[in-house]
Amino acid sequence: MANRRKRILLVVDGSDQAFEVVNYVSKAVNLWQTEVVLFHVMDRVPETFWDWEKDPTSPLALEHMKNWETQKESQIREFMDRACLVLANAGVPDDAVKTTVVKRKEGIARDILSEAQKGYDAVALGRRGLGAVDESLLGSVASKILFTLTHIPLCLVGGKPRLGRILIGLDNSAGGLKAADFTAKMLAASNPSITLANILRLPIEYEQLISEDHAQEILESAENAIKPVFTKIRKSLVAAGVNPDRITAKVIKGAGSRALALLDEAKHGRYGTIVVGRRGVSEVPEFQMGRVAAKLTQISREVALWIVA
Repeated sequence: MANRRKRILLVVDGSDQAFEVVNYVSKAVNLWQTEVVLFHVMDRVPETFWDWEKDPTSPLALEHMKNWETQKESQIREFMDRACLVLANAGVPDDAVKTTVVKRKEGIARDILSEAQKGYDAVALGRRGLGAVDESLLGSVASKILFTLTHIPLCLVGGKPRLGRILIGLDNSAGGLKAADFTAKMLAASNPSITLANILRLPIEYEQLISEDHAQEILESAENAIKPVFTKIRKSLVAAGVNPDRITAKVIKGAGSRALALLDEAKHGRYGTIVVGRRGVSEVPEFQMGRVAAKLTQISREVALWIVA
């Protein structure tokens, strides 16, 4: 029986950052037997038009809007052509690339979420798009998708991520193992250098109640406990075709914040991709995302951050 073709949804808005999403996916993701859908939700009028409706000058504004939709559609079609060329140059067959431009119905984020429910294996989009004011903040559309689309691996692309080096943040949870498995299946085609990173830390309140020697014993015990996980994941990556010489494991101790420690490691190690599980060891059903993943979505800038369900 033939393998099912994977499907990846690339959410684009015609911005430079959206084009970087296409560039990143074309080079970093295993696109063999994969259908890539470039998806854009188009407003009929600019967002600010809805404020103009109650303005006495709205008839004048409406006059200026007559050709706006046509111009925007022409621009997004030109963007789609450029994006398709990038994917074609990456070896993706023409029949494996689909472009979809839809008119806004329920809202941009809701329309994207509706499309994402149609059997995709992953969704990728930029941290921010057109109209971004503060680049340090996650865009409103990306934020809504992030916290609603909880069952599909999601990639937030910021800046121009470096290629060739992947940092996987993991622990003993199922989320960490799924993140590594996803990397083996979707991100290992270009034979990247992969580092498995486990962040060990004790809560400050706990450190104040025990001796330094006792704290060290606890950390050493935790480090020994993670070693079998490293071994299991290494075997999985090698079985997926990753060169064993390009897999390393690292335990980082004494970090005040796991998310900050991962980001610091990515910065100094020149990693362009960070992969984490959506939930961690302290999995709480009421929360849609673990603390590490949630924090990374806010502080990661010039990287591609994969949140794996």
